[in-house]
Amino acid sequence: MSTQLDLPATGIRTRAEFEALPAVPRGWAWELRSGRLELTLMPVTFWYFRIVFQVLEVWRRLGYEVTGNQYVADSGFARGSLGKNNFLADGIVFRPGYCPGKHSTSHDVSHIHAVVDAVSHDAQVQDAIEKLRIYAGLGVPHYWIIRGDTESEDLDGYISMYELAGGDYRLTGSRLVSELAGA
Repeated sequence: MSTQLDLPATGIRTRAEFEALPAVPRGWAWELRSGRLELTLMPVTFWYFRIVFQVLEVWRRLGYEVTGNQYVADSGFARGSLGKNNFLADGIVFRPGYCPGKHSTSHDVSHIHAVVDAVSHDAQVQDAIEKLRIYAGLGVPHYWIIRGDTESEDLDGYISMYELAGGDYRLTGSRLVSELAGA
């Protein structure tokens, strides 16, 4: 998602005007592109990409198809909206034998074996807590949440592993990403 503000007729936006722009949430930034000031989602951090990639690689070595940054179909409906605002999963592990289409970006829960999310600040943690409820309701068998320490330069992460049992998730394990087999 992005929004844009056109430059004034003079083509110049003053420092005072720029500083008066609305504050943006963490992970978003104002960028000047082709003469337009746009609010854009910033690229993920090195830690975020690396930690999700490491976990997905473990699943891939076990024979599963995996992908990163994809939508979980119907999660928007489950949140009470009209099918919009589906959750974006940091990583998806597909059920054995399923290979998504080359251009797919949204995946039906019937094809999902596990969802992986990385969190490193409070807003993301709250998002993951909401996803626990939604993904359980949709029937996603496994949900892994990786937490990072924003105060540390350490590239490791701590995984909380949840498994669906009786319609709710239960914590079945936890460990550092570096402790996963083959990580």
